[in-house]
Amino acid sequence: MKQGAIVSLVTLSGEFLGKWVKEENGNITLDNPRMLVNTPDGKVGFARGVCMTGTENTKEAMFYAGGVVLATETNPEFSAAYTEAVTGLAVPAKGGLII
Repeated sequence: MKQGAIVSLVTLSGEFLGKWVKEENGNITLDNPRMLVNTPDGKVGFARGVCMTGTENTKEAMFYAGGVVLATETNPEFSAAYTEAVTGLAVPAKGGLII
Protein backbone atom coordinates (compact mmCIF):
# COMPACT_ATOMS: atom_id res chain seq x y z
CA MET A 1 0.00 0.00 0.00
CA LYS A 2 1.10 3.55 -0.65
CA GLN A 3 1.89 5.74 2.36
CA GLY A 4 -0.94 8.22 2.95
CA ALA A 5 -3.52 6.20 1.00
CA ILE A 6 -6.90 5.75 2.69
CA VAL A 7 -7.28 2.03 3.34
CA SER A 8 -9.79 -0.37 4.85
CA LEU A 9 -8.72 -3.02 7.34
CA VAL A 10 -10.95 -5.94 8.16
CA THR A 11 -9.97 -7.36 11.55
CA LEU A 12 -11.32 -9.97 13.91
CA SER A 13 -12.94 -7.16 15.93
CA GLY A 14 -14.37 -5.01 13.12
CA GLU A 15 -13.61 -2.85 10.13
CA PHE A 16 -11.39 0.24 10.26
CA LEU A 17 -10.47 3.02 7.85
CA GLY A 18 -7.38 5.19 8.06
CA LYS A 19 -4.37 6.54 6.24
CA TRP A 20 -1.69 3.92 5.63
CA VAL A 21 1.53 4.70 7.49
CA LYS A 22 3.52 1.48 7.27
CA GLU A 23 3.60 -2.30 7.49
CA GLU A 24 6.40 -3.66 9.63
CA ASN A 25 6.83 -7.27 10.72
CA GLY A 26 3.27 -7.93 9.57
CA ASN A 27 1.84 -5.16 11.78
CA ILE A 28 -0.04 -2.32 10.10
CA THR A 29 0.01 1.26 11.35
CA LEU A 30 -2.78 3.68 10.37
CA ASP A 31 -2.98 7.43 10.86
CA ASN A 32 -6.33 8.83 12.10
CA PRO A 33 -8.01 5.41 12.25
CA ARG A 34 -11.79 5.19 12.57
CA MET A 35 -13.91 2.13 13.30
CA LEU A 36 -17.02 1.59 11.21
CA VAL A 37 -20.18 1.33 13.31
CA ASN A 38 -23.85 0.73 12.63
CA THR A 39 -26.14 3.62 13.51
CA PRO A 40 -29.55 3.15 15.19
CA ASP A 41 -31.30 3.88 11.87
CA GLY A 42 -29.43 1.07 10.08
CA LYS A 43 -26.79 3.19 8.36
CA VAL A 44 -23.01 3.06 8.68
CA GLY A 45 -20.99 5.70 10.49
CA PHE A 46 -17.59 6.26 12.05
CA ALA A 47 -16.72 5.90 15.71
CA ARG A 48 -14.53 8.70 17.06
CA GLY A 49 -11.72 6.28 17.72
CA VAL A 50 -10.79 2.63 17.55
CA CYS A 51 -12.16 1.23 20.80
CA MET A 52 -14.48 2.25 23.62
CA THR A 53 -11.70 2.72 26.19
CA GLY A 54 -9.18 4.41 23.87
CA THR A 55 -8.67 8.09 23.29
CA GLU A 56 -11.17 10.01 21.21
CA ASN A 57 -9.98 10.74 17.68
CA THR A 58 -6.91 8.53 18.01
CA LYS A 59 -4.01 9.94 15.99
CA GLU A 60 -2.33 6.61 15.19
CA ALA A 61 -2.89 2.93 15.88
CA MET A 62 -1.00 -0.28 15.16
CA PHE A 63 -2.98 -3.35 14.20
CA TYR A 64 -1.20 -6.60 14.98
CA ALA A 65 -0.80 -9.09 12.15
CA GLY A 66 -2.68 -11.90 13.87
CA GLY A 67 -5.90 -9.89 14.02
CA VAL A 68 -5.91 -8.44 10.49
CA VAL A 69 -7.93 -10.50 8.02
CA LEU A 70 -7.28 -8.25 5.02
CA ALA A 71 -6.18 -4.78 3.98
CA THR A 72 -7.42 -3.09 0.82
CA GLU A 73 -7.89 0.31 -0.78
CA THR A 74 -11.08 2.05 0.33
CA ASN A 75 -13.81 2.69 -2.23
CA PRO A 76 -14.31 6.35 -3.25
CA GLU A 77 -17.60 6.88 -1.37
CA PHE A 78 -16.20 5.67 1.97
CA SER A 79 -12.89 7.45 1.31
CA ALA A 80 -14.75 10.76 0.85
CA ALA A 81 -16.86 10.12 3.97
CA TYR A 82 -13.71 9.28 5.98
CA THR A 83 -11.99 12.48 4.82
CA GLU A 84 -15.04 14.52 5.84
CA ALA A 85 -15.18 12.76 9.23
CA VAL A 86 -11.54 13.46 10.12
CA THR A 87 -11.10 16.90 8.53
CA GLY A 88 -14.57 18.40 8.32
CA LEU A 89 -14.03 19.04 4.60
CA ALA A 90 -16.59 17.67 2.14
CA VAL A 91 -14.91 15.88 -0.75
CA PRO A 92 -16.77 14.67 -3.83
CA ALA A 93 -16.58 10.86 -3.99
CA LYS A 94 -15.88 10.79 -7.72
CA GLY A 95 -13.58 13.78 -7.87
CA GLY A 96 -14.35 16.98 -9.66
CA LEU A 97 -14.61 20.64 -8.86
CA ILE A 98 -16.77 22.07 -6.08
CA ILE A 99 -18.06 25.51 -6.98
